Amino acid sequence: MVRALLHRPVRRQAATVLPRSGGYVTDGRKLFRVVSQFAFAGERLFASLEDCLTLDVRDYSPGELYAMRLQAVRTDR
Repeated sequence: MVRALLHRPVRRQAATVLPRSGGYVTDGRKLFRVVSQFAFAGERLFASLEDCLTLDVRDYSPGELYAMRLQAVRTDR
């Protein structure tokens, strides 16, 4: 019982909602295309975003996406 009390509770981060693959998000400075929504690679959870200026694709953890404060970009198709 004492051991359990010594561990600090893990603070949960708010869920980051991404549009479907092919959708767009912005952090207010950059535009990103969602390449893949959340997926697992081993035990690691990530989502892939493409920087629309450089065309670089990068994997982001849920914590990184939350910190970026992304907002969905509405596109009329």
